[in-house]
Amino acid sequence: MMSTYTVSLHEASEDDLRLFAEWWNDRRIATGVRKDVEPLPVEENVERFRIWCHEESDSGFGYAIRNAEGLTVGCVSAWGIADPERDASLSLMVGPYYQDHGYGSQALTMALHKLADMQVRTITVRVAAFNLRARHMFEERGFREVGRNKQAIERNTKRFDIVTLQAGAEDAVQALWQDNPYDDSVQLIPRRNIFRVE
Repeated sequence: MMSTYTVSLHEASEDDLRLFAEWWNDRRIATGVRKDVEPLPVEENVERFRIWCHEESDSGFGYAIRNAEGLTVGCVSAWGIADPERDASLSLMVGPYYQDHGYGSQALTMALHKLADMQVRTITVRVAAFNLRARHMFEERGFREVGRNKQAIERNTKRFDIVTLQAGAEDAVQALWQDNPYDDSVQLIPRRNIFRVE
């Protein structure tokens, strides 16, 4: 079996948690994902990520994202899954040195498949309105705006909204595929070359 993924999901180690804690205070990360960009105590951040990057359970999962070289490049977590609603919240963070390599996109694809396998009905993410890269990545996978927390974030004396995006889990997975214009014997092909080839 061959894989075209360049990332994989792993249980977060103590070193990973400490790395995530440092990234959480990095302004390049904090600006896009936190309401307040002021540094927080590292030990508090470690405990925060210990909760977020828990092992898989019926209510969610949390993983370190590793690239093909084995370097930790980010984390992805889902939580809040409970019967009968089967709704999940999802978050994704890619480290400051590892952005623009497709790692987040691939990890999101893997997380969406995992959530669909867990029979989640809907997936919700919250993104700063100015974080266009993240919004596009989610919208490309079928997420649509369902709400806004008006002027919830301040950056350089300007106020910005937090946008709530939502998609059905099956719809988000289906959005990863397109009709095959090249071969009538194969109906669907990936929209991008980020899928496992078997």
